[in-house]
Amino acid sequence: MTWVAWRQGRSENALLAGLLLGLAALLVLTGAHMHSVFNELGLAPCGAAAGDSLPRSCALQAQSFVTRFDGMSQLGPWIGLAPGLFGVLAATPLVLEFDQGTYRLAWTQSITPRRWLAARIGFMLGVVVLSSVVLIALAAYWRHPLDLLGGRVDPTAFDLEGIVPFAYALFAASLVLAIGSITRRTGLAVAGGFGAYLLARLLMRSLREHLIPPVHALTHPPDGPAGIRHAWVISQSYSGPHGSAAAYAVLRKCLTNDGDLNSHCIAQHHILSSWIYQPASRFWPLQAIEGGVFLALSAVCLALAVWWIRNRIA
Repeated sequence: MTWVAWRQGRSENALLAGLLLGLAALLVLTGAHMHSVFNELGLAPCGAAAGDSLPRSCALQAQSFVTRFDGMSQLGPWIGLAPGLFGVLAATPLVLEFDQGTYRLAWTQSITPRRWLAARIGFMLGVVVLSSVVLIALAAYWRHPLDLLGGRVDPTAFDLEGIVPFAYALFAASLVLAIGSITRRTGLAVAGGFGAYLLARLLMRSLREHLIPPVHALTHPPDGPAGIRHAWVISQSYSGPHGSAAAYAVLRKCLTNDGDLNSHCIAQHHILSSWIYQPASRFWPLQAIEGGVFLALSAVCLALAVWWIRNRIA
């Protein structure tokens, strides 16, 4: 059954393998270059430095590194589309069976519909797990220097690391399978499933900051709250006795020739910095909540697909 599943989905599996190889080449080559520059600039001790702001000797080097690789880091949202594509490609061979009616041939042999369905869904899940694990490992290697400097709880890193890429891929595959088993139209299942998957991702991203109530903190500039360097800063603003507009006017007067803020000047005018953020310690709790939501949705879609196939098709 596994060999048959592989043969019937060889085009989609080859496309998925090609996508993985392309991503591997991109992330390994660019990641190796980032690691090399990171070490050349001597940023390894800076990434591990304690405190909420980098030492001045590290800050300039870190800024140079981030500026140099800013364009590369912007690839993150595009790479974040990969789990959905993995899920779609993993589910398409099974949907094609219902579209083309070839499942009837398998059911006329010695294989029961239940065994056939279990084997095909099991193969689909295996493809999803394998491709997701490879992507997570590649992304973790690629982003490691950036994570050391800025953390991984912000959206750019969050979508590529932890457990959520697997949950995304499984949700996409389950959604495509559910739509395909009901409509028996491959094109509709792929387009509708991927479109609904993207909408769900966008909705969850907009809700993520509220999954756990964010931390609100007031500090004296230029210092930030404890652990802010690796946190996901949702918003940051300044306030003073005469309102925010006046506070920003004062801040401009308190700038030194080096571009830093004069702490004594700021204290004289009673300026405070307001922060709303998710601390780095919430990376795994947020991963568990978001991953759990998509895994639950995947279970619902899979259950619907299995019920429909056994009661309306079999």
